[in-house]
Amino acid sequence: MIETMTSTQMLSRAGAHVPALLLCAALSVASLSAQTTPHPAPKSTPKLWQGRALANASVFFGNTQQQVFGADAKLARVDSAFGIAGELQSVYGEASTNSAPRIVTKRIWMGTLTANFRPLARVSGFVTGSYQSNLEKRIASRYSVGGGAKWNIHQTSTTDAGLSLALSGEHTVARDSTVSFPEQWIARFSWGLTFHHSFDDRVRISHSTSWQPAANAVSQYLVASSTELRLKMNSTVSLSVVFTDNYDSGAMSRGSRTNNDGQTLFGISAGW
Repeated sequence: MIETMTSTQMLSRAGAHVPALLLCAALSVASLSAQTTPHPAPKSTPKLWQGRALANASVFFGNTQQQVFGADAKLARVDSAFGIAGELQSVYGEASTNSAPRIVTKRIWMGTLTANFRPLARVSGFVTGSYQSNLEKRIASRYSVGGGAKWNIHQTSTTDAGLSLALSGEHTVARDSTVSFPEQWIARFSWGLTFHHSFDDRVRISHSTSWQPAANAVSQYLVASSTELRLKMNSTVSLSVVFTDNYDSGAMSRGSRTNNDGQTLFGISAGW
């Protein structure tokens, strides 16, 4: 027996399935949208800690033989509110001629620790401490603690430059206790210039110069200058050429042969 339905009955039965059909269609559209719409990549966390280790050397041979070896390690953490950086440097050198025995010409240890407040602001404050032992300058030990302010003159993605002014207290002990000033306390001003520029993703130049006169006698001063050209080989390793020139107006009074010394070292560094 064939059941017959009126048009009203057919529409009524089909209407009972409309909500289910609409739900299935909505789920299909949502699934297709989830497959075709790309999800935004998660933002990378800013790299707060940075470190670098550098090993360099300069070797000459012939009638006069000279070898200078250096090492430098840096560790820093910087954000918008606070920054801290530490650095440890060491230089060792020997020289000799065919008619003379080998002698030690350089033996330097230097360490610095600096804390910056709002380091990314236009003007920031900082405190710093340093230690130095220098055979060539006849320094057994030199401690310095002070603080000041830095003006960030220019900051872009490729270039930054800054000027700083600080006041510090310094204590120096000469290697030879028989010199005129075997131990000395002094207050120093420090004027500094720093400059960094990236020519591209691989080549970068950095320069720093400081002039540090005594607070009570401008004729007693220190000048330190350092320039580095770095060529990046990959994400970690770089080749570098470092030129330094340092002047200490009191070096000869402590028994040094000269007040000035400089060097050029070629090396390789690793950063992370």
